[in-house]
Amino acid sequence: MRTIVESPIFTRATEDKPGFSAIADDPALDRLPLPFPERTDGVGGFAQTTEIEVIRHYTRLSTLNYDIDRGLYPLGSCTMKHNPRLNEKVAADPAWRDAHPLWPSRWLSAHHRIMDELRRDLAEISGFDEVSLLPAAGAHGELTAVFMIRAYHLSRGRPDKDVFLIPDSAHGTNPASAAMAGFRCIQVKSGKDGTLRLADLEKHLDDRVAAIMITNPNTVGAYEPEFSAIADAVHRVGGLVYMDGANFNAIMGIFQPGKIGADIMHFNLHKTFTTPHGGGGPGSGPIGFNRSLAAFAPEAPSPEGIGPVKAYLGQWGMFIRAWTYIRSLGGVGLREVSEEAVINANYLRARLSGTLNLAFECPSLHEVVFTDRGLPNGVTTGDLGKRLIDHGFHPPTVYFPIHVQGALMIEPTETETKDELDRFIAALQAVVAEAASDPEKLKSAPHTTPVSRVDEVRAARTLDLRWMPVSE
Repeated sequence: MRTIVESPIFTRATEDKPGFSAIADDPALDRLPLPFPERTDGVGGFAQTTEIEVIRHYTRLSTLNYDIDRGLYPLGSCTMKHNPRLNEKVAADPAWRDAHPLWPSRWLSAHHRIMDELRRDLAEISGFDEVSLLPAAGAHGELTAVFMIRAYHLSRGRPDKDVFLIPDSAHGTNPASAAMAGFRCIQVKSGKDGTLRLADLEKHLDDRVAAIMITNPNTVGAYEPEFSAIADAVHRVGGLVYMDGANFNAIMGIFQPGKIGADIMHFNLHKTFTTPHGGGGPGSGPIGFNRSLAAFAPEAPSPEGIGPVKAYLGQWGMFIRAWTYIRSLGGVGLREVSEEAVINANYLRARLSGTLNLAFECPSLHEVVFTDRGLPNGVTTGDLGKRLIDHGFHPPTVYFPIHVQGALMIEPTETETKDELDRFIAALQAVVAEAASDPEKLKSAPHTTPVSRVDEVRAARTLDLRWMPVSE
């Protein structure tokens, strides 16, 4: 029996009770515990700073960040909702948290069981035959799906199928993923109501079409009513249908993409299934697909498989959170999640329709898009967003989707209360009223932050992330 000494970094491990370090065979571990790191060079004067000053400095910085625990985070398309603490508690259990993929397989049997159950859950919820958990985020799942589509056509001797049809309302990652896999992208215009029309698509349908990428519900928060007819038309020319699952939180338990014509789709575990979201991660983007694509999946043992797209188990921490979320809600609860997301978005739509102009009159699902059309005194969407900061709210998504002039995209999610939505509505109504009475207050906002209005174009072009000490 092998034992490793305890230290601030490594936990005690035995054959019977493996710790994180049970895989380590480096003789250097015999020198543990490791010394506590300490700076002695006094870089930038830090050596003369007291502990209480450092603590207060970083505590003050933390209060400058806006987060979902402080209030509504109405970013449209991003689905910034509350993450149940139950999920976090389960994920923090050392039995799950400290797992390492290089442990012997017998120590990971429970982890693999949870992953298998999550695959089955996602397949049942979405209507697809199989699910791969490997992709590390939504865009990564999207790229994985595109590679699988390419492998599918190559296996049939059709390298000439090199066109992806992409709506103008698509997320920017859609054409990027297709282009990275060597496909040529053709944009398809949305109709006047913000949805796709088969009649507008048919002129692009020919034998070179490899696939169409459709977000459903789409980026303006509307269901695509001709989805199945479009899917049938694409299938008739030998193409496949990729459904962007970014807005899956609006349809759980209501309809299954795999049963209405979609061949493959990615999930955003960090959006729909409440794992931490923001700051660049952590994400997880599993893909669901029908049996005809199974031979090309990352884990497929066949030579036609595209091969691993992520090391080891994938984003294990996100799997356990999503697994817990699904278990805690059940099928009925997941449907209620979608229903409440739709109710909240439509409540905002109804209350704000007299304040702002709707981008489209089509029914809204989980999010609603307004525009700055008709705002007085040259006030813009960006001005509204900046001024909302002074009222204690993070701005909604602005200027997206890009095919909507002056877009203001709001997604309240299902986790917000009516009181919080009313508070946001009152703030936005007050800001719009100021556009008429005191427009300069909006154009110079925010006024309550350490840094006010900045030149965003200049900041992006001359980005400088270096910190330099103040010269004495």
